[in-house]
Amino acid sequence: MFEDLIEELQEPARELVHAAGVSGLQPRVTSTRRSSTAQMRLYRRYTSGLSPLPAAPPGTSAHEFGYAFDLVVTPWSALWDVGYTWETWGGVWGGYRDPVHFQYPGFVAPAPAPTENFVQMAARKYSDLPWYLSVFSPLSWVTEAAPTEEELQRRQRVACKTFGIGC
Repeated sequence: MFEDLIEELQEPARELVHAAGVSGLQPRVTSTRRSSTAQMRLYRRYTSGLSPLPAAPPGTSAHEFGYAFDLVVTPWSALWDVGYTWETWGGVWGGYRDPVHFQYPGFVAPAPAPTENFVQMAARKYSDLPWYLSVFSPLSWVTEAAPTEEELQRRQRVACKTFGIGC
């Protein structure tokens, strides 16, 4: 059940579930590590108002990296006692906002990878084109500063001389 969590979290998680069970709270783990797709689904449910429990945006949830699990108990009100216990053990509990959330301390979501816009991606992808194609590439027109009048005339001379067009 906890094998997909980071190793340091597995044993404390098992002990918490055991302690809740011995206390007669009928613990049930509802989530451990999640895929980005599952996180997106939960996030969309939350942002559309279909879930009272919060969900972090994909790429930022401790669940996606194996640093958190969700746990419910019966009765629901006992979750605050379980959360308090987890916190006394050094863990991070979701509190009143997210009472089912139990997390390893110190988790920090990794910085998102920088994103490229379409023009940047295309310019990188086609940067190895021969010079004579890059001269006429629309990408060069939007990825570099506006060409001077002299540069435009030079490009026209190259096109005329090389391909016989624009003469």
